[in-house]
Amino acid sequence: MKKSKKFLCLLLALVMAGSLLLLPAAAANTEQSGAERYPTVYVHGLMGWGARDQIYAVTPYWGLTSDLMPYLTGKGYESYAASVGPLSSAWDRACELYAQLTGTTVDYGAAHAAEYGHARYGVTYDKPLFEGWSADKKINLVGHSFGGATIRLFLDILADGSAQEQAAAKADGTEVSPFFQGGKADWVYSLTTLAAPHNGTTFLECCGDMTQFAAEVSTTMAKLLGISDFKGVYDFQLEQFGFYRKDGETVLEALDRVLHSDFLSHNDNVFRDLTIDRALELNDDIEIQPNVYYFSYAGDKTRQSALTGERTSAADMTPLFVPFANQMCSYYNQTTAGGFQIDKSWAPNDGLVNTVSALYPTNSAGKCLTKSGQTGYIQRDGYSNVSYQPGVWNVMPVRHYDHGNFIAGMPVPNLSSQSTTALRQFYLSLMGNLSHVTSAPTTPDQPAGLPFTDVAESRWSYSYIKEMYDAGVINGMTATTFAPAANVTRAQFVTMIARLADADVSGYASGPFADVPAGSWYAPYVNWAAANGIVNGTSATTFDPSGQITREQLAAILYRYTAKYAPDATGNAASLADYPDAGSVSAYARDAMAWAVGNGLIKGLPHDKTDYLEPGGSTTRAQVATILMRYKQATA
Repeated sequence: MKKSKKFLCLLLALVMAGSLLLLPAAAANTEQSGAERYPTVYVHGLMGWGARDQIYAVTPYWGLTSDLMPYLTGKGYESYAASVGPLSSAWDRACELYAQLTGTTVDYGAAHAAEYGHARYGVTYDKPLFEGWSADKKINLVGHSFGGATIRLFLDILADGSAQEQAAAKADGTEVSPFFQGGKADWVYSLTTLAAPHNGTTFLECCGDMTQFAAEVSTTMAKLLGISDFKGVYDFQLEQFGFYRKDGETVLEALDRVLHSDFLSHNDNVFRDLTIDRALELNDDIEIQPNVYYFSYAGDKTRQSALTGERTSAADMTPLFVPFANQMCSYYNQTTAGGFQIDKSWAPNDGLVNTVSALYPTNSAGKCLTKSGQTGYIQRDGYSNVSYQPGVWNVMPVRHYDHGNFIAGMPVPNLSSQSTTALRQFYLSLMGNLSHVTSAPTTPDQPAGLPFTDVAESRWSYSYIKEMYDAGVINGMTATTFAPAANVTRAQFVTMIARLADADVSGYASGPFADVPAGSWYAPYVNWAAANGIVNGTSATTFDPSGQITREQLAAILYRYTAKYAPDATGNAASLADYPDAGSVSAYARDAMAWAVGNGLIKGLPHDKTDYLEPGGSTTRAQVATILMRYKQATA
């Protein structure tokens, strides 16, 4: 029997690994020290598995060829791979996660069980995943794919409980689970999602036949394993639906009963929860907790065709995902059964999940809101991981990853040059982000001072830097440094302009420039600016994102932005004739420079008692902060 289990475990591992064909993640250059050292619980996605499943010992979900859990634990980040139902709904998985963390019996809730026609109680965990989980020993939650939806709902129930379950238990005369009593939001420190379908995925919309086939095959697999002696190899955890062998039941009797039982029509499963309509319905009820730190990572491994303008899978996408990615790329201008309009912003994807869906959750009104009704996300730029705040989604730059890149190293030789080392670095960066949190958001009536050691209050540019920093237009280069004398790149300046405009750049993962790769932190900002006529690039196909922005380029970009969003403020141009180097101003920038000088945004630089425009000169971060502050005052 032991040899049979080992063989089945290896076989399932090969099947699962082959179905994923996962590639490794690229390295992340993020600070790795000083993170909050609370235990981290990792929750897998659809058809995934955790450390409780024997298959994990052969092929760990988190790492595939090399288990990330002991590695991260050895680095000081205590880590655990939870096991929840591979096909179960977000609700059922959340209940299973709570029972596993507390070492108790799974309670799906009396009201929920009655609504969906399954048993109220599931398996019993003899001991908790780890000891001491409480408000004093919080946890960090990380969820990949549907694991992201799972941990969001888990936190919501943990915090607010369930009035329906409390009422149902009272009516039944049974004890309500502590999970449904709420009041435990302070048991979670942070929540991070990786390629999570926060708002559902068009994969289910455009690949309906494939989805139905996969659902039926996986359900049959769940039934057969559920009644077999090999259940521990890969546990679907569907006891609530009767997928187990009852006492006194023969194998044939169990087989006949289970194979004829229904699962999919109950609508209490992952396939329903992954639809756009159902995801938005869930989002309407899930709130952002004000004292929890939220991070999200999305992938996009598609590219825009220079000939057709349409998106297709990138050359280095895992082959298994290619046909799905291409169908998702072309599935837009569609309407869901619930009336949601799928537009072209849903085309970029990672092969299974739309990039726009993985950024942050929205409700049925298309908003991501906090409990106070404020905007619930901040788009991070990737070069300054500072001042992360609780109660909002910190949306990290879109990465050039497919769905599998977030969880696997190097399973087989493939197109990628990355390795398990890069994957480990990525996960260390997830923990490193927590070193940049703040204790509370800055309030308008109590503005915080600058956290930078290299910007003294006596510095001439202090007030300008502070104003732009407080407004979220310019961040620091590190948690404690601003680098006021450092030159600004073209990508950085365009990012600042987008922030100044409070632009929604989530739908701009791709654009016309070959040197602005999808997945780079600056791609959505540059592509947004190009789409709105704010930048033209250094050529039709290049932008030179790392090039230092010149004074005339800065003026031209700012002028085009003003013409687009504040056309009444484009007047008051000045003559440049008094400047000795006026003739050096490029033709494309003459009107912009005249406007910038006339409005006091750019002033001449003195040389030998004479002011020069220096149109080709670079611009420091302190100078840009000053210019943007002047602009804000001039256009107020």
